[in-house]
Amino acid sequence: MIRRFTIRGFKRFERETAIDLDPVTVLVGANNSGKSTILEALTLFQYCVETARRANGNGRGNERNGRIDLARRSVSPDQFGVLPVAEPTDLWPNGRTISGKKQQAIELRAEYDSGAEIAFTLKLSYNRFSITPRSSGDVTEAVHQRDIRLIPVFSGFLPREEYLTLPARQERMRLQRHGEMVRNLLWELRERDEARWKTLIELLGELFPESVLRIDFDVDVDRFINAAYRDRALTRELDVVVTGSGFHQALQILVSVLTPGARVLLLDEPDAHLHARLQEQLMGIMVRLARDEQAQFILATHSPQLLSAAPEGSIRVCRDGTVVPLDLGPGQFRLLEDLGAMDRMEIVPLLTNRALVFVENRSDRTLLEAFARRQWGERKQQAVWRALTFLYTYQGPAEARVPDLARQVNDLLRSTGVAGQPVRMVVIGDRDYRTDAAWRRERLALTKRAQAAPYRLDLSVRLWEANEIENYLLDVGALAGALHRQAAAKGVEREWRRCEDAFVDALRSLVDEQRERVRQAVATRIQNDDRSLALSTAIGQADAFLRQAWEEPTRWCDAKEVFRRLRAWLQERGLPLRIVDAEIIDAMAAVPDDVRKVLRELQRIANPRAARSRTASTSRASRA
Repeated sequence: MIRRFTIRGFKRFERETAIDLDPVTVLVGANNSGKSTILEALTLFQYCVETARRANGNGRGNERNGRIDLARRSVSPDQFGVLPVAEPTDLWPNGRTISGKKQQAIELRAEYDSGAEIAFTLKLSYNRFSITPRSSGDVTEAVHQRDIRLIPVFSGFLPREEYLTLPARQERMRLQRHGEMVRNLLWELRERDEARWKTLIELLGELFPESVLRIDFDVDVDRFINAAYRDRALTRELDVVVTGSGFHQALQILVSVLTPGARVLLLDEPDAHLHARLQEQLMGIMVRLARDEQAQFILATHSPQLLSAAPEGSIRVCRDGTVVPLDLGPGQFRLLEDLGAMDRMEIVPLLTNRALVFVENRSDRTLLEAFARRQWGERKQQAVWRALTFLYTYQGPAEARVPDLARQVNDLLRSTGVAGQPVRMVVIGDRDYRTDAAWRRERLALTKRAQAAPYRLDLSVRLWEANEIENYLLDVGALAGALHRQAAAKGVEREWRRCEDAFVDALRSLVDEQRERVRQAVATRIQNDDRSLALSTAIGQADAFLRQAWEEPTRWCDAKEVFRRLRAWLQERGLPLRIVDAEIIDAMAAVPDDVRKVLRELQRIANPRAARSRTASTSRASRA
């Protein structure tokens, strides 16, 4: 068994990251958090083992002096088919194989329970991959008996499946095309390994009690292998291709797991297509196979059912290139289902970092991230973001009843028994056409409620001074500057110069056109806040407010609509330019004051000790 796997310099894992592995290890986390990257790194490790082993001519039947050793190997990108990447450099963090003048290497290391250790260094030089192995201890058993196999999400079976020779099956399995040879694997199990065939039938019977599986093929006569499926409730047999996707998923997983040749099984989203009950049963099956077959399972999932059924201590949380072990019972994860509007997988890292940010949607989070990179630089932005958990309300803070959601989070953490500081929280919401007085009232009401006796939350409330965070992008100079840079890069700088003034005029005109729409929206908000007001009174109050507020119209217009029409304006004039939020932010002279205040608040909850230290230093300086 691999007891620890270490990654450095591979995709999201720029820094060295070690993952402790159990007989069954469950990787959880938000999308793009690194779960699948770990599976890919293990797949790449297996490719390096195969490549280095072949380099010495030391196949399974040709071991030198009873031992297997590993040798350095160089391969071209067209031979390197282990991972689907558009360019070889995509395997490196940010696509960079050189930092300064130093060549960056991918480092992969596996430590086995036998005490053996195998490591590989990969470099890209002169458009060739160099694979350099290092090892300690007797690696023969690890290399000979612990092959690693990735089992992808089911994507379809072939209607008719031609008989494949063993090398052809091995090649398709290496390319993760399991669905193209599932009948071949079934036939091979039935013909060559009666014990495992019997195990397969028993396990399928657990998941689908009414199922019967039959394989027809005559090596001397037939060309195509037929696999029939019969539900005892039916009167005729059907080919497996016409059965449900849940049966397909379970069949592909089980036959791939039981096919000889691998002891370390990687499963990417094995819960796909499976009912909640079947997901819990599947986890039980993997636990038994790990024990009875001496197999090792490493799976990436978003499924609360798999988490609930996972063995104690087997869960690892992936977050922005880091991996944190969690030792929680199943009951705590069931509580995640009670969090309503919040993404269950987003809350898992909160169990370790204790800093929570409520935003309305993922787009708002992405813009905050871009502003943070502009203000702090990428390294600091990533450091702060790693300490934060973002949850989405999908509506305004008041409408989403954020204090109630925040209290649910506190209840969840108390139920886990995980020691730690109280949760620090920030809610960030849109202004949504509130007047200054209403804006202050809304903030105060949410803050008071969070501090009241039933809640007692460390929750600060931030409502944008502009209508939405997108309004801060309507910076004329930054927008024109971003497009100018893009035009220069695409060789259309002269064409852009001719249109630049007209573009700026169009932007100002589109903003001004929205004054009446904004007037109606402000009046509607005033009337919603006070149902006793007549519409004429609300309109009068909106006019009084806008006489002063419209001095900065970009803060009040519908920014999304303005950008939509500006994109159409560029397209109509044949300019191959795109309005990109991050490019506008990069072109700003400075991050807006309101956004900087919010970023300081995020930094405070991400690193409260540093924030307290800065406050104390400021206090001492003021006294001096």
